[in-house]
Amino acid sequence: MPLYKQLFHRFHEVPDYIPASHYRWYVFGNYAFFLGGAVHFLFIFLFALVGVKQLALFNIASSIMWAFAFYFNFKGYSKLGLTLGNIEIVLHAWLCTLILGWNTGFHYYILVLPLIFFLAPWPVADKIIASFVNLILYGLLNHFYQTFTPLIAIDPMLMIVFKYTNIATFVFISSYFGFYYRAIVIEVETKLETEHQKTNQALIERNEILTKLNEELVEAADYVKSMLPKQIKEGPVKADWRFFPSTSLGGDAFGYHWIDEDHFSVYLLDVSGHGVGAALLSVSVLNALRSQTLPRTDFKNSKQVLESLNIAFPGDENNDMFFTIWYGVYKKSTRELTYASGGHPPALLIGGNAKGDSEAVLLRTPNNVIGGMPEVTYEKRECLVGEQDRLYIFSDGVYEVEKSDGSMWRLQEFTEFMNKVKAEDQSTLDHLHRYAGNLKQSDNFEDDFTIVEITFI
Repeated sequence: MPLYKQLFHRFHEVPDYIPASHYRWYVFGNYAFFLGGAVHFLFIFLFALVGVKQLALFNIASSIMWAFAFYFNFKGYSKLGLTLGNIEIVLHAWLCTLILGWNTGFHYYILVLPLIFFLAPWPVADKIIASFVNLILYGLLNHFYQTFTPLIAIDPMLMIVFKYTNIATFVFISSYFGFYYRAIVIEVETKLETEHQKTNQALIERNEILTKLNEELVEAADYVKSMLPKQIKEGPVKADWRFFPSTSLGGDAFGYHWIDEDHFSVYLLDVSGHGVGAALLSVSVLNALRSQTLPRTDFKNSKQVLESLNIAFPGDENNDMFFTIWYGVYKKSTRELTYASGGHPPALLIGGNAKGDSEAVLLRTPNNVIGGMPEVTYEKRECLVGEQDRLYIFSDGVYEVEKSDGSMWRLQEFTEFMNKVKAEDQSTLDHLHRYAGNLKQSDNFEDDFTIVEITFI
């Protein structure tokens, strides 16, 4: 490969120390500084030929300055190279105007620099300041030297040659920059249009995925709801419930069933977090309780049930998810209720005359959450229930309701409400849900609103 081709090929090879965003300026600077040095090298002979030795000697220094400017740009110091080139152009314009006169047109090159500045990879503020300085220098040159008598008188024809050559060169450079910027704008617009199309396509694909995901979440929510028990309206135990999932798929689940003719179990659990993972875990626990598949477990013994659940569903095997639960067993022949809670809110047992002066009894045991710690011992407790006593089992989403003033409706307030509520034309559960919605002034809750009502006949 010829030497000149090797040289120009090097102009396009970007070293590792040049950022990719500076590639355009790096290549442009290599050519600009190289041509600047070559032109000023020719000026040495041109000015010597016309007898202006001062400018011939100055262009020797100019050629050296351009060589350094090229070297600095080539090594990645673009700002230093451009600053050095700018100093040379200003000095060259001032000196040529001083010696040969304003009409030679060398002063036009000072106006070229602002065009170059805005191509350089500098902060906008630096570009504006540098351009402003050059415009000030051009204004001073115009003020002091437009009518100044030149130090050396040259042939008028040569003066015209200098003038129109410099004007033509300035116009060519300005036109080049105009076309160059136009090409950049077209390139940027093309890239923007391409990226816009890619973005639109990505949005379309994302919307399709979200639509599919929402459909799957709806199916998952419907599946969870399909596993919930039906209300019991007749018999020794009546059961009713309200389940209002939050906007995202939650981890609440509950159930009740007769273990045998004398024992009735009821349970409600709340898995930590929301989403598909929490829902899957709640369904798994619900299946284990409903089908009574926990090994070596007496499902009439609430203590054994919680201990078996803690073994069967360790948090470290379920993405560090745990759950709380309230599990109770009612023995019809003795009216004894045995219960155990693992980190769950207490159940409320309200006497048959609770709409009068009776007080609600909180049923809880000081047990750990399920899946939090292995080899934990749980305890159970018992109580007797009377005729028409009502048992309410719920998740914390029922009473942790943010009021319109920003405060939170607490468990004590919820207990007092349930103890005194008188729902004449609707069920207690509907009255509760409407009251909680009025407190929040919204029908959308941050957590699942889940509550089960058991009435003992």
